[in-house]
Amino acid sequence: MRNSLGGHDNQYSQRFLATRLILTLLAATSIAACSSKSSNDPASLKELVVTEQTKNPLSDATAVAAGKSLYAVHCTMCHGDNGNGEGSAGGSIAVKPTDLTTGSAAVATDGKLFLLIRNGVKKDGKQTMPPARKATDEEIWKIVAYVHTLARK
Repeated sequence: MRNSLGGHDNQYSQRFLATRLILTLLAATSIAACSSKSSNDPASLKELVVTEQTKNPLSDATAVAAGKSLYAVHCTMCHGDNGNGEGSAGGSIAVKPTDLTTGSAAVATDGKLFLLIRNGVKKDGKQTMPPARKATDEEIWKIVAYVHTLARK
């Protein structure tokens, strides 16, 4: 049955509108799903290519708190509780651990700190800080978030 405008029954226009609504909802859902994948998602951290200029994707208060605990496990022994390089093992190693509260460590970019922690530090061909092999990238970012707080104290 044709309507007064020469078109088909309302049934066709209702189907068209229903289909259009469904497609719009699907598109909106897809966009929301993609945009809700934040940089805090561990899967997205694995895909992150880190350079010295990379900003820390985990720099909120929760990351700092977790970073403090991770720092205690991985870093305190050499760098000390407050990051001044006076840890219990500091006296028994050839090169004094870096003071993280001042100097270049205190102003280092997120990416630079991440890479130093992940890869370790060599000086004159000798390993002066071992790489954090047992820490995940997510844990290293949390440590970076905490280390930045040491310079502010």
